[in-house]
Amino acid sequence: MPPKAKLDAARATIGPVEGHDLSDEQLAPIVGAGRSTLVLAGAGTGKTTTINGHVAWLLATGRAKPEEILVLSFTKSSADEMSARIRKQTGAGIRACTFHSLGLDICRRANPGNPLRVADETTLTEAVRQTFSDRIGSAANSATAADPATARYRKTVLALMPKPIAGKYRAWASPNPAAFPASNPLEDPAFAQCADHLLAAARTIILHMRANALTVADLRRLNRDRTPRNAQTAAAVKTTAADASRNARMIDFLAPLHEAYQRRLDADHAVDFAGMITEATRHVREGRYASPFRFILIDEYQDMSRPRYELIRALREQTDCSLFAVGDDWQSIYRFAGSDVSLILDFDRLWRDWGPTRMFQITATRRFRTSLIEASGAFVMADPDLYVKHLHSLNPKADHSIKVLCGRGNDGDTGNAANEDRARAEAVVAQLAKLPKNATVMLLGRYASDLDPLLAHSPLRPPQAQQTQSRPGRLALPDRPDLDITFMTVHKSKGLQRDFVFLLATSGGPHGFPSAIADEPLLDLLLPAAEPFPYAEERRLFYVAMTRCVKKLFIVVDRRRPSRFVYELRDSICPNVFRGVKLPPRCPDCGEALVLRASGTDQRQFYGCTNWPLCAYTCAAA
Repeated sequence: MPPKAKLDAARATIGPVEGHDLSDEQLAPIVGAGRSTLVLAGAGTGKTTTINGHVAWLLATGRAKPEEILVLSFTKSSADEMSARIRKQTGAGIRACTFHSLGLDICRRANPGNPLRVADETTLTEAVRQTFSDRIGSAANSATAADPATARYRKTVLALMPKPIAGKYRAWASPNPAAFPASNPLEDPAFAQCADHLLAAARTIILHMRANALTVADLRRLNRDRTPRNAQTAAAVKTTAADASRNARMIDFLAPLHEAYQRRLDADHAVDFAGMITEATRHVREGRYASPFRFILIDEYQDMSRPRYELIRALREQTDCSLFAVGDDWQSIYRFAGSDVSLILDFDRLWRDWGPTRMFQITATRRFRTSLIEASGAFVMADPDLYVKHLHSLNPKADHSIKVLCGRGNDGDTGNAANEDRARAEAVVAQLAKLPKNATVMLLGRYASDLDPLLAHSPLRPPQAQQTQSRPGRLALPDRPDLDITFMTVHKSKGLQRDFVFLLATSGGPHGFPSAIADEPLLDLLLPAAEPFPYAEERRLFYVAMTRCVKKLFIVVDRRRPSRFVYELRDSICPNVFRGVKLPPRCPDCGEALVLRASGTDQRQFYGCTNWPLCAYTCAAA
């Protein structure tokens, strides 16, 4: 921490920021910034305000001119908001934009007089669907069916589908017209749904290929390198071999789709958002772009991807500019989009080429109070690889910020799934009815489908269509029209806050929270390496869910199959809020819930794991 006198002098120089004087914690990284500075700022601690204050400091002290400052964010809305807040604070117009906007500007400046078009997502979708249709041919045309290339591609498609569908339409991939099935597989909803899933996976993989400048040949090499020899156990050998086999088929499936999309981009002289940043990095390193920036500030640094890191590194190698990054490793939740948490965790190692790095923490939060700070912090810090932070509330008043909801009769006798869903819906509606007038409410799900049981068993409904166009996810409770209620997934809630939050996603199982749905194995080769700590990113996502509320968090517990995170909260984080709530026994092997079953022979009762067949644990009923 810099000397108090230095902080006070800086506070006087900057003045109030957005109506408040900056705290010592916010001023410390501004005054003490080095060539490479990381500010770890927890939820609700004023990350954006700190960036605003740093820009004001650079301008007020003459360290930089407006045109020498670049502020980067990850969404257009946040970049626009940042620009407006800085202009209001300083009166200066500085460049605040997204990485993609910067990348496009670099690409265009590197190609003067040669207009560059931006391809939107429909370009990829159209290229993929049209090429897929062309490659599989007409299902009713026996001549097409006899074409060897078409037959081979159809065989690849079927090999990627579930066995029942692949078996049903095996003859569809035969070059022998006599073996061709009478029915059209494309008219089968199950086949069409599987085809849609494959095409969606192919689109995602192609986007990651573009983002990382990878070719189909690169994919084949990556898949070859992931051999069974690299596995450590017999089970791992079997899994790795199966993944490699599926990956090889997936590469064969998407190769013509990728080629067609690349041809479309070349013909249109276009660049897509996925490849824009990599292209920009190449232009910078090859000297076709001269950066005017001496200070680069990055908001939400925990969302950095490897291509974005390489772009910033290229700019710094060219101009030796300073880096001021603000983020929170506890909120790194976008690995599926390419974000790499190691870029913030390894900040010192990655940027030490510019001299010693400096790291600061902002720990005072205005958003929520002590009980929720302690519970959420203890929960997320179970992962030993994260930075240790101890947030504290600016409102020290005693509070009860967490409550468990689970319907009537907290005795564990939940009956069937419909009864449990109904009980939970009734508990949510009853609690909504008690909220203060004009309260803002957020209902959170791990998936969009987490809202379905609530809609099925409660009077909550979307308002009229014209009212939801600008507010997707908005809901209305007829008896409480004053409440501002919104449903969203936890991923979409990041950066937002409401008075009251209801966490609906508390079930175990593959579609639970934590989610246990596996990525397409080929996609996993393209994403940043998975962390060794179990469910590391899902834990951070749960932390994000816990920290969206200002006043109170309601955890809507599924008593039939509570998730391992719910058990953890009950057993070691905040047992008091679960007082009187009876949950089923927990499996000692996998952490999921146990359920009472009966033997098929003598009807003897025993406990079996709800995670069967992945977990075969059983024990005698007491």
